[in-house]
Amino acid sequence: MKTNKLIITALILTIFGLNINAQKSGVYKTFADYTNGVMEVSINCGTEKGKIKPNDFFGKDYLTVIKQGEKHDLKKAEIFGYQLCDGKLSRFLNKERLSVEEKGILWIYSKEVLQTTSPKSSPKWVKKYYFGKGGDGAIKYLTLNNLKAAFPDNHKLHDAIDLQFGSDVSLTNFDSSHKMFKINHLLEDQGL
Repeated sequence: MKTNKLIITALILTIFGLNINAQKSGVYKTFADYTNGVMEVSINCGTEKGKIKPNDFFGKDYLTVIKQGEKHDLKKAEIFGYQLCDGKLSRFLNKERLSVEEKGILWIYSKEVLQTTSPKSSPKWVKKYYFGKGGDGAIKYLTLNNLKAAFPDNHKLHDAIDLQFGSDVSLTNFDSSHKMFKINHLLEDQGL
């Protein structure tokens, strides 16, 4: 009995170890490349040293991939996005990095920005939200008007959005029972 537990434990660790070693980080040139798992420049997280620097500061128009000491600069406007070893995917809107929060009917993105409410208050980090119809859709601010414009002829959907969401901020509400943003759940219920 004890031997069986040891064998099962060893198998589980081997499977998870292979999964970790198979994980890659890197840059996707296009949405089709992302869909097919083809990276322009990739780093095997289990065996190679490297990192991806998004160059957020100073508004640089390129990101840098350092792979085994070799530097690769890629224009942000010419790539789909990049993935880190933890599986998190980021994209760019102009030169601004956006984190992918959810991939559903709408891909929902976020960006942390420093915001002040008055001259006397300290600035605070807040999340700004964006969306695209699917992974290859144009990225726009997540607002009621932009969302309705993404589905211009679906007036039934416009009415459902108005009934469920009273403000732009409410579009960022998360449905913990369905484990998705409420707007994506609504779109699924509408059969989109």
